[in-house]
Amino acid sequence: MTCKMSTIPVELSDELHEFVDLRVQRGQFSSANDYIVALIDAARSKRSEVEAALIEGLDSGPVEEWTSQEWADIRQRVIERHQKG
Repeated sequence: MTCKMSTIPVELSDELHEFVDLRVQRGQFSSANDYIVALIDAARSKRSEVEAALIEGLDSGPVEEWTSQEWADIRQRVIERHQKG
């Protein structure tokens, strides 16, 4: 089966271009094109994961309202994760 390829012109700032070039120079990708294709593929894969998680949530059963404490715990975890990263 032959895969039809299309070309999309992409304009990058000098900073982004250097970033991509560095990835290629380090051998992480064989070309800038391969790097951009990998980014698009990763975004598509992530979207599929998010959609699957949403469907799993919808199928998980009846909705139960969260307590104030559960919201506070979630908020705290987000704050801690943000401070680490």
